[in-house]
Amino acid sequence: MKIANYGNLDHSCCVVIKLNNVHIMLDCGADVSSLTAFLPLSPIHTPRLGNLPGCPENPQVLKRAAGGSVLVNSDLHLLPPDSIDMSIVDAILVTNSSQMSALPYLVMDPAFSGRVYATEPCVLMGQLALIALTKYTEQAPVRRKDVDMKSVPPSVHPSFRRPGDLRSIYKRDTIEECFSRITPVRYNEELDLFGLVKCVPVPAGHSIGSANWVIKAGDYKVSYVSSSSKLTNHTLPMEVVSLANPNVLLLGNLALNPVYSPSNKLTEVCNLVTEHVKQGGNVLIPCHSTGVLLDLIEWLISHLNKHLLPEVPLIIVSPVADAALAHPDIYGEWLNDAKQAKLYVPELPFVHSQLIKSKRIHHFNSVADGMGEVYRNPCIVFAGHPSLRCGDSVLLLEKWRDDPRNVVIMIEPEYPYSPTLAPFLPMAMRSYFCPIDPSIDFEQATKLIKEIKPRTVVTSPTYFRPPFGHPTRHDLTLGRDTAEEYVELGFGDTINLIQPLTSIPIEISPALIERVEFQPLTRGQEKQRYQLASRVTGTISARNNRPVLHPSDRQPRSQSLFGELDIQDVIAALSSQGLTPSRVEPLAGGQSHQITLSDTSSVVLSATGNVSITTNSGELRQTILSSLTSLLVHL
Repeated sequence: MKIANYGNLDHSCCVVIKLNNVHIMLDCGADVSSLTAFLPLSPIHTPRLGNLPGCPENPQVLKRAAGGSVLVNSDLHLLPPDSIDMSIVDAILVTNSSQMSALPYLVMDPAFSGRVYATEPCVLMGQLALIALTKYTEQAPVRRKDVDMKSVPPSVHPSFRRPGDLRSIYKRDTIEECFSRITPVRYNEELDLFGLVKCVPVPAGHSIGSANWVIKAGDYKVSYVSSSSKLTNHTLPMEVVSLANPNVLLLGNLALNPVYSPSNKLTEVCNLVTEHVKQGGNVLIPCHSTGVLLDLIEWLISHLNKHLLPEVPLIIVSPVADAALAHPDIYGEWLNDAKQAKLYVPELPFVHSQLIKSKRIHHFNSVADGMGEVYRNPCIVFAGHPSLRCGDSVLLLEKWRDDPRNVVIMIEPEYPYSPTLAPFLPMAMRSYFCPIDPSIDFEQATKLIKEIKPRTVVTSPTYFRPPFGHPTRHDLTLGRDTAEEYVELGFGDTINLIQPLTSIPIEISPALIERVEFQPLTRGQEKQRYQLASRVTGTISARNNRPVLHPSDRQPRSQSLFGELDIQDVIAALSSQGLTPSRVEPLAGGQSHQITLSDTSSVVLSATGNVSITTNSGELRQTILSSLTSLLVHL
């Protein structure tokens, strides 16, 4: 088995495994943090951002923010996985909508002719997220000049160490064509890849439709666990049983900020919102319109009601807000039992649906799409894009930045706090970093490994080191004592694991079954067993790597012996030939036996079914052999 890592197992997975000569890509996430290297794109002209001073070495391209950060004055770019030969990829398996950001780059490669598999909610949510990013970039009133990414020094952002891999944001038609090539699957649906590998998606518990994958090649099993959660939320809980006892566990996308507890941060967000609303300030939460937003709204509404703030409007601004808020209600089978139960009342499973009807929650495609009709101070606005490099979040942040009563709360874990806010500093507006990441942390991952008992764990090398800035927090690392072997897989690494020979099932054709004649298996002369056996001779043909055994007129060269030898039956058979044993000795703790005859000849019956006859007489050897074979079935 070969495993090649083209992405980053910490946050943007893209791994290609070769199993039984089938190449399978696991996830195709892009490094979205590369967006923070660019100057923000606002839906309307913002003089302050446009007048940032240029750097002396390249004043038109490189702009310096007040805090000293350097920003690239160019269209936004993403960093997809390293160069991949897509002609060898037979299938792409997707775990989560957040791991689809590089999909258009890879699937639209002319060399790719394979298939893409993801659950139906994952396909929809992933498509909405990419469409939203595309529309945000299209909102900019003026298109920026093209910039050669190779002219940007790597010191600006780590993504410029690979300037040739940076790609501009895809267009809407590219996204639609890409997603039209995805085959939706259901949980526990078995996919057969060329008759050589079988793949099954199982619930991951992270978001609606998120899945882990069980991949089997005969008896060889690989469990791919990524973007999974053990927390209680609106989705089906993570399934562990199907992942158990794999030869290889491929583990990625654990909590990006393990120092922070998601439940504590959820409470902190609610407290911060309440505090600033009471002071008359507006609250801006840059976020995606899918994912954790639904859970956050339910918590926030409950918190506001408890603090007697039922009149504060909640506004969601996103070009895909309508679809993102409507579709969770129709995916009942993908929700947890509590949410599913509401569908039979009947009652909408999510609180936001009722609040939209009662005008407590408002949603708009953009700020200019009627938000002014319901806006009043204070208010709570969820807007994209969470990178603060495009979309209405840029416009609102620029508008509210001079009022100290206002606050911006960053909740998406993939965008680091300081680089994301750099273009807007200094500002009077308060800012907080409260990453709400439901992904399993290192303690939960260690328990998971103990539970599913893999032989080999393949994961990111950073998971064995304390987080940056916390060198003594060894409790925030992955334990190495819960599996037989741990293999570190960093960016660009390729490893080879020994894959033992495995058995494959062979189908017997109906014509051959008609010819089969079974015989009962016997032990001794009197003990009938409820088992039947038959010798089958045929010709194997294979189509799509599915072997089928067909009838053949060729006769077997010799008969075969089948059955088991019981020690008491052997003694009786030898005695009937006048060969009375003088001694019977147990060997190997009673698993084997040695029978000694009166003339010092002996018969050894081993636990593995082998028989050893020791004698100086050829005639006696033949007599003993005939006695033993009489106890077996001749096929």
